[in-house]
Amino acid sequence: MRKRASRGTPERSLSLERLKRPPSLLVQVEQALRQAIAEECFPNGKLPTEVELAEQLGVSRETVRLAAEALQRDGLVVKIRHRGTFLRPPTLGQIKAVEEKRKLVGYLQTDFLDAQGREEVANREISGRMLQGALEEAAQAGFRLVVQRTTNLEWRRAVRELADAGQVQGLICVSYHEDKLLRRLAGSGLPIVLLDEDTAVPGILTVRDDSFEGARRAIQYLAKLGHRRIAYAHWARADMNPSRPLGYRKGMRDASLYRRQQWEIATELTEAGGRRMVDRLLALRPCPTALYCFNNTLARIAIDELRRRGVRVPEDLSVLGAGGEEIAGLSCHQADWYQMGRSAMQLLLRTLAEPGQGAQRHLRLPHALRVGQTTGAPPSSATK
Repeated sequence: MRKRASRGTPERSLSLERLKRPPSLLVQVEQALRQAIAEECFPNGKLPTEVELAEQLGVSRETVRLAAEALQRDGLVVKIRHRGTFLRPPTLGQIKAVEEKRKLVGYLQTDFLDAQGREEVANREISGRMLQGALEEAAQAGFRLVVQRTTNLEWRRAVRELADAGQVQGLICVSYHEDKLLRRLAGSGLPIVLLDEDTAVPGILTVRDDSFEGARRAIQYLAKLGHRRIAYAHWARADMNPSRPLGYRKGMRDASLYRRQQWEIATELTEAGGRRMVDRLLALRPCPTALYCFNNTLARIAIDELRRRGVRVPEDLSVLGAGGEEIAGLSCHQADWYQMGRSAMQLLLRTLAEPGQGAQRHLRLPHALRVGQTTGAPPSSATK
C-alpha cells in the first residue's frame, strides 16, 4: 500500500528520465546487413545462407530470416527458391544516389575559444580564402563540399559525425587536429588532409604555409634595418604553429643577435590579450626596438594600443605581422592562402583517384615579404 505523506508536508513527485531501450537483436541484425550491403561486402551479389549468417552474427536462424524479409520488403534483396538470397540490381535513381555520395568531401573549419569561452581573434580572411580555393578546385572536379564550422572544444565530435556517417569520401580538417583521433581515422582508410596544420601521424596528408622560413626571413629583414632587440608575440597555444617561434629563434641566430627568453611573449589572440602583451613589451628593459607578431590581426591590435599610449610606430618601435587579414600599410609576410585551399583539395582528390600511389604527402607554400609603413630603422638612441 502506498504510504501517505504526513499532514502539512507536500508530497514530492518523482521525476526520472525514461530509459532508452537497446535495439532488439532483430533490429541489430537488420542494421548489420544493411551496412554490409552499403559497403559492398557481397561482391558476387549473393548473401551467405541463413545458417552461415546466424553463425557469424551469433543469433538464431529465425532472427536472420526475419531480418532478410525486412530487407526484401524494402527492395534491397530478393529470395529465389532453392537458390538463395540475392541483391537486387540497382535502379537508375539508386546509381545516381551512389554517384552523388561518392562525389562528397567534408571540410571542417575550426574556431578557437579562450578560457572564458569567447572566440579568439580568428584569421577569418585566411579561412575564407582557403575555403574559396578548395570549393573551386572541388567544383572543377565535379565534387561537392560538406562545409562545417566547429570550435576546438567540439572538434572531436564534429570529426566523428562527418567521418562515421559514411557520407563523405574524404575529409579536410582546417587549423586544428588531435593525433589520437587522426590515428583512428588513418586506420579506417578515410583519406584525411590537414590544412594549415602539421602532424606526424602516418597516412595523414598536410598542406600549410612555410611558417619557419617566413619567420626566419622576417627577422633577417628587421636585422638588416639595424634592429638588435627584436621581441616576438606568440599565440599562447604553444602547440599551435610551433614552427614560427623556431623560425624566429633561427633568424636571431643567423643575424648573430642575442635572444632573451622574456622577449618571447605568449598572448591570447584577443583585444584584451593584445593589451596585456603590450604591457609586458613596454616593461622590458632594455625595451625592444621591433615587435614581430604571430599574425596580422595581433599586429593591428598592438599598433593601436602602442599609439594610444604615445608610442610612435615605426619611429619608436617597428611592428611586423606574419600573415592573415589585409591591413593597409602593415609590413608583413603573406602566403597564398587561396592556393593552399586548392592544393589541399588537389591532394585529397588525387588520393581518392589513386590510393596508395605515393603522392607528395606534405606540402609547404612559401611566404612573400611585404614592406609597409610600420617598419623602419631603430631610433638612433637605441643604436648607441
